[in-house]
Amino acid sequence: MSVAAYGWTFLAIFAAFMVWIGLKGMTRTVTSDDYATARGSYAGWALGLSYMAVVASGSTFMGIPGLAYEYGFKAGYYPMLYPIGIYIGTMVIARRLKRAGDRFSSQTVPDFLGDLYRSRWLRVIAALVSIFLIYYLMSQFAASGQMFDVILGVPYRWGVVLAVVLVIAYMITGGAHADIITDAVQGLFMLAIAVFIVACFVAGVGVAGAGPSAVNGALPAEMRWDVHTDPSVPTFSSWWVLVLLLIAHLGFVTLPHLGNKFFALRGGGQVRQFVILSSVTGLVVGFLFLGGILGRAMGIETDSPDAIIPLMFLELLPPWGAAALAIAVLSAIISTADGLLMSISQIFANDLYRKTWVPMRGGDPNSPEVDRRALLIGRVGILVTGVVAALAVFEPPKLLAILLWVGIGGIISALTGPMFVGLFWKGATPFGAITAAVAAFGLYFAIHLGPQFGFYAGVYPWNENPFASTGVASMLGVLLTIVLSPLGKAMPAEHVDGVHANETEQEWRGTSDRQVPVLSREARTDPA
Repeated sequence: MSVAAYGWTFLAIFAAFMVWIGLKGMTRTVTSDDYATARGSYAGWALGLSYMAVVASGSTFMGIPGLAYEYGFKAGYYPMLYPIGIYIGTMVIARRLKRAGDRFSSQTVPDFLGDLYRSRWLRVIAALVSIFLIYYLMSQFAASGQMFDVILGVPYRWGVVLAVVLVIAYMITGGAHADIITDAVQGLFMLAIAVFIVACFVAGVGVAGAGPSAVNGALPAEMRWDVHTDPSVPTFSSWWVLVLLLIAHLGFVTLPHLGNKFFALRGGGQVRQFVILSSVTGLVVGFLFLGGILGRAMGIETDSPDAIIPLMFLELLPPWGAAALAIAVLSAIISTADGLLMSISQIFANDLYRKTWVPMRGGDPNSPEVDRRALLIGRVGILVTGVVAALAVFEPPKLLAILLWVGIGGIISALTGPMFVGLFWKGATPFGAITAAVAAFGLYFAIHLGPQFGFYAGVYPWNENPFASTGVASMLGVLLTIVLSPLGKAMPAEHVDGVHANETEQEWRGTSDRQVPVLSREARTDPA
């Protein structure tokens, strides 16, 4: 059998499994909260694998190896630094976000920020900014299209369509339960691929000689491991840019498709297991950039650097092995796409409809009728969002790792200050948080998004480097939240004390019915 024949066989099995998981998840989905968060349902190890899979995404398996294929070992700073930043950020706020989010019964990150600051306006601002997740989703579908093209021989555009149909098929039914379970399984696939790629690199497979030294020697001089920066490459132009790359990822945890994962933990006692497993496995999969370097050393030629990993599979493996690993990579891509679809759909279903529009019209956001309508909006939102993202990448982008950051840099810039400061400082106020979010996003737009959208040329490397731009803007957000909060009206003491109260035994252990104590309705209600 050919690679394509094996690939279609494995894809059919994979698709059937995903849809089955979706139907199983549907049996556990009664309310909009079940659909959006699967609150209190999973142990730390399961959610840890799921979280790692979502963080890794198609960029880790295709975009980052693509950067390494283009720029050599210096590109390794990205996959080595981003997990450190992300998982430090996760360690810092996971437990506090889990605890406070459950007390508020928050369903999304924008929803949580609105609850945390008792501010309808902050919730709306965070929700509107979070729509930029569409760029992240676009990069996942673009990666899927390339995988279908290289391995299964399906034209790129049809590959994008197939990926969208597959994800929508199980996400509309199973919601957060389907998202978490499938991502955990896909996380295991990712680890297997990472181990295989690293083993090939260490052995110097396909290169004259043996070992990493042989791989290094087969590269052009400017791509070898003794070259750390290149002024002509904005992502790796200097050491200070690399430091900002690390800082930018500290706030990665504020992205809506990641932050709401903590709500699904069974209890606060699961956080440690969750953080350890997700961070260790996340560091391991980061070494996949070595595949791009090995592919360049092997002399594999391609017009699309992001496709280097599937091309290596075709070069090194028998047809069945190449097809199996390619489907595993596809699962890695889909593991992020499903969470992104869920998060974007909930922006409309929960943040803008249930928690903003309904109260503005004098309705009860917690009524059964509103809950049913929010559940429907969430499912329709997944369909609409998937179609829009697919249409946007019908022409494949050059480098996926850069595309996905066009949008998420703005989200991280806006939300890092209000999230991190609000979870640790009782003196944070809505005025400080709102002003900081708007100003930080404005700075990111001015130095990066404006040039990216073609409004003006901008200044190098900010106009071409989303990581450096995000690092500076997110630091501004933290500073402004602290400096400007004293100028605003303090929140009620009952609310602040409820947010920062110590974890109860029930919250630590989790409960069988997944219910936890919440703040009183008066303490949680947004002021008029």
